[in-house]
Amino acid sequence: MKAVVLSILMAFGMGVSLGHADSTNATTSTAAQITALRKQVDDAYSAYSTNDTSGKLWDAYYYLNDANLPKIFELAKRDPASEASFEAFAWIVTNPSLSPRSQPLASQSLEFLVDFHTTNPNISEICRTLGSLLSWDPTDKTAQKFLSAASENNPNRNARGYATLALGQMLKGEVDWLDYFQAKAPPLTNQWWLQLNAANQEAAKSGGVNGLSAEAEQAFNTVLTKYADVSAQSRRVIRQPKSTLSAEAKEKLYELNHLMPGKVAPEISGEDVDGRALRLSQYRGKVVVLSFWASWCGPCMQLVPLECSLAEKFQGQPFAMLGVNGDDTRDAAKRAMQEEHMNWRSFWNEGGPNGAIPQQWMVYAWPTVYLLDPAGVIRLRFVGYMDSNLLESTVERLLEKSQVRKP
Repeated sequence: MKAVVLSILMAFGMGVSLGHADSTNATTSTAAQITALRKQVDDAYSAYSTNDTSGKLWDAYYYLNDANLPKIFELAKRDPASEASFEAFAWIVTNPSLSPRSQPLASQSLEFLVDFHTTNPNISEICRTLGSLLSWDPTDKTAQKFLSAASENNPNRNARGYATLALGQMLKGEVDWLDYFQAKAPPLTNQWWLQLNAANQEAAKSGGVNGLSAEAEQAFNTVLTKYADVSAQSRRVIRQPKSTLSAEAKEKLYELNHLMPGKVAPEISGEDVDGRALRLSQYRGKVVVLSFWASWCGPCMQLVPLECSLAEKFQGQPFAMLGVNGDDTRDAAKRAMQEEHMNWRSFWNEGGPNGAIPQQWMVYAWPTVYLLDPAGVIRLRFVGYMDSNLLESTVERLLEKSQVRKP
């Protein structure tokens, strides 16, 4: 495999020594060595992202990224306070293709950033990465420490704004994970659960999930009062990007106060894919699984058999499956529902994934699934994934509780 990859690299003029960092020409400066190694990887990424049809360029890029990243880290460690090292550490932290071998180097790079670079004005990309629930572990205390220090001490106003928003996003993300952890509470059998358990215990010392929520809310309100006009530099794919930090913070505040477990779900009022009037509140009194789905979304369609089994298993009980469709046309939605035997109703959402309903519900990953109790209170939320066992067991528990409460 190495020979194949190297031949591809050479074909694109990206040959690289796979030896240790000290094999590089000794007369070349550390900064120049870092720049050269980074350029090789960046060029490989550009070739893969624009020309790859066979997957070979992805293999070449991934292998080169994994080979060069430790060299870049070792070079940056020589003078960790330098601007070249800042750029190297930032490049590692924001790297989109970290292998399991390289992941620890990202955490170590973040520690160097905490020690030497919280006042660097060029931290926007770092903040964007750390603030993304899909890019970084929101329970990472080193990341939170970096953002907290930058939000207070960075001399650049824009940088303080980016750090403050990202800190709020991380804290809100930690609330998300801990809500899930506390709902599931499985045996602690792997490293991820051990980390969540440690984060849960740490959060309990300062008010638990409610304390974290209050800290996140404070960060977002600080953005609104101090950095409202700062450009957001958003790179959203699914939802429309926002132009200012104010718009970003308002969204996150709304999500924190209305779309998290324990909050009453917002009303949805419109029509289904057949054009009939439909409101979410008409399902009060029932346990509701509300699924944001689309026929173009592979993971959404993979959930359909589970959703069908839930609809069948709880038929005749106060339970309802309900969808919000993200297709561009009604015909596409109807065809998928017919082919997959989806015999429950779905809201028609004019505008596809950028329509009004997913915008209101802050849907940034498909599928997104909510579980509502009979009072319309959100009990579970899954963003971009599904824990089928937790969902089914919680539906059963809520149904049992609703039956007990009947007179």
